Amino acid sequence: MREVEKKDYTFSNDEYDSIFVGICKSQELLNEYFDKDYELLSLGYIGSEFGVDFNINTYDEDFLVSVVNTKMSNNLDEIFANATTFDIDLLKNDYPDNLDRLYNTAIVIGGLKYEGEIKEIQNEEFGYFKFLGTYPAEE
Repeated sequence: MREVEKKDYTFSNDEYDSIFVGICKSQELLNEYFDKDYELLSLGYIGSEFGVDFNINTYDEDFLVSVVNTKMSNNLDEIFANATTFDIDLLKNDYPDNLDRLYNTAIVIGGLKYEGEIKEIQNEEFGYFKFLGTYPAEE
């Protein structure tokens, strides 16, 4: 894993969910993308490949939902069918005509108020990922 020092800010906030989509070859590969290296975290580095790509220090794995679907789609309901832990209508308000291209990966990170410093990333090993937005968490 690349060693990137932690930023001097955090995006943690229990009242928000940060939503991403992507194109990833398998659930196993996506899980590896989010795996945390706690030794790197303890040394002051960002502890996951996802975190390095999006400049996110860390996140709570208990509030992470990441799903690779069997088929590609640009339809929000289809992409997030197995990952709807948030009010999808808020996302649909921002993307009323669905998404710009086909995706097979849904990512919801609860308790993370990501400001969108990096909007999208093409990671040669893990795939393509795009930040869609941060929304108030359901109560």
